[in-house]
Amino acid sequence: MFENQHNVAVSCFEEVRGRTSVIAFFLGMAIIAVSFFLGRSYLFYASFLVFSMFITLLWRNAPRPWIFLVSVTAAMPFALSKYGYTCNLIFAFWFALFNMRHVFRLPRWFYVPTILVVFGLFTSSINWISGDVPRSIMRQLLFLYNLFLGPFLLLPSVYLGMKEGQDHGMKLQGLLFCLIIPSTLILLLARFLGNPVNEWEASLHGDIISHGFLIYELGKWYINFMRTEVGFILSALVCASAAIIASGVKPFYRILSGACFASNASLLIGAGSFGSGVACFCGISAIFFAQSNRVSIRKRVLAMIAIACILFLIYMFIPPDVKEYLAHRYEHRIIKSGMDQDRFILWGHALRQLIANPEGVGWTGLVGNKVQTWIHNEYLTYAVSYGLFGGLGYISLCAGLLVSFYRRGRRLINDSSLHAIYLAGLGVLVSLLLNSMTDHANENRWYFNVMWSLIWYCYFCSLATDTEVAQRGKAF
Repeated sequence: MFENQHNVAVSCFEEVRGRTSVIAFFLGMAIIAVSFFLGRSYLFYASFLVFSMFITLLWRNAPRPWIFLVSVTAAMPFALSKYGYTCNLIFAFWFALFNMRHVFRLPRWFYVPTILVVFGLFTSSINWISGDVPRSIMRQLLFLYNLFLGPFLLLPSVYLGMKEGQDHGMKLQGLLFCLIIPSTLILLLARFLGNPVNEWEASLHGDIISHGFLIYELGKWYINFMRTEVGFILSALVCASAAIIASGVKPFYRILSGACFASNASLLIGAGSFGSGVACFCGISAIFFAQSNRVSIRKRVLAMIAIACILFLIYMFIPPDVKEYLAHRYEHRIIKSGMDQDRFILWGHALRQLIANPEGVGWTGLVGNKVQTWIHNEYLTYAVSYGLFGGLGYISLCAGLLVSFYRRGRRLINDSSLHAIYLAGLGVLVSLLLNSMTDHANENRWYFNVMWSLIWYCYFCSLATDTEVAQRGKAF
């Protein structure tokens, strides 16, 4: 784990004594372990605020270990306050405060979606400002920070430093050990060692489908396994693991990724989220399509066979009650699904809300007057919340990322580790954007931030090719 690589390194990316990637990994896991016993307490909240500020200042000359630490703590499965601050966003806040210049070093097109959404916040203010003006303004600013500025502007500033390093083997280790494995372990522990805390409530949906509405208690954590929420992170982790399996990296990394793939795929199948399953399939398809010019047909076929065999074995060994639940979900979503059960009704409510208030109503995931329902569409959620400008801002961010990943894939150097990272980011992005069409990713802050951390980490790691190619050009 985190073995030394001998690639050329940029001087500002070197590790210093006492601040290495190995220490960052174990320190991050120790923080997660402490949170297991303390939970969402004032003691942990205050301690983490002080610690995150101190470590950000102390490790400012060791960017890679600090980034790895932030990545591990992204797996913390709860928000630090009722407003939904996750640990990685606390790190991002201190980083932006102490290194404001990094916020202005992002690619220029990043600022267009941000400006649009901020403008949407102002246009929607005519609907959300109440009699208590300071309180309503603070509330909406907190939502904006948590659901847009944090994950879409500040987290990119955190991962921007990854493009300066050229040790692609170490980057792959960071993706696997600091982003994929921690969240995978927590999800597995919650599912098999946690205690369901809402069995009675889940049973109200029916004995067969209660699997898809469970919440598990693990220590002081509550892990949400409702299919419309957990499906997002499971499909993202499956795609990231599949990308490493399909790449020509060291067998040890592929075996570890295979274990993560099997674990998360089994949980995804058990969750019974039809939309997440389809999005995951599309993400994996995008991975194999993107590697068509870099990997031989034989290796691609072998990788497909390996993934197919893992999925077949998972289905063969899942419990009978889970198979019955999957059969019920298939019958409900494919065979008997009618307009009265489909997402189109919900999207129609959202569109009518948007037409009635094109300026936005402030952050909300619900539409309707007497009876409110979830929108189940991330794009419409941002549009209803922040108006036409906000919806356009979110769509432009998604479209910009897709275009960037497409263009990046044509300029990657011939490095298997870097290629695996790029494919992981592409697969997670495709899965997230498709899944967002039928469900709401932002309902669970942990899942939301882990997915975007995966995307931004892979995005900026792949940007290192520009620096490396330019330096090689100067050398010649």
